[in-house]
Amino acid sequence: MTSTHLHKNTLNSMRPIKFRGKTTANGHWVYGSLIAYNNGACAIRNSKSEPWVDPSTVGQFTGLRDCTGKEIYEGDILERYNEHGITMHINYFGSQFGCVQHWDGVGNEGSWYPLDNYFMEQWEVIGNIHDNPELLNTESNTNNTRQ
Repeated sequence: MTSTHLHKNTLNSMRPIKFRGKTTANGHWVYGSLIAYNNGACAIRNSKSEPWVDPSTVGQFTGLRDCTGKEIYEGDILERYNEHGITMHINYFGSQFGCVQHWDGVGNEGSWYPLDNYFMEQWEVIGNIHDNPELLNTESNTNNTRQ
């Protein structure tokens, strides 16, 4: 196998590097390339515009999709529908994305798990920490399981 062939395969399997953030003008989500300025300001460039975004809402695409095919971003809240109604949110730790567990019905709150494709087939994005912080209220999620 030539180095050109290896490089070509590597490029084809890489996840797209993209971000999302809420605009400072109207609070709508925008998706695209992140522009981070030295003064802490941020913008997201896409094919239509380059709006300013609230830096605290910026999250990177993980390269993964949930069980419904929805893209998963840093800051998303995921839920696994079973008898325990487990809820987690996506975070970036050091050099990889992972999940912080908020509720599993048996007391494992605060646990951290690495994110991978195997893991995602059981989970659905139900919101994010910016628009839906109430979803992290652990006690209220125990009665929201699917039948």
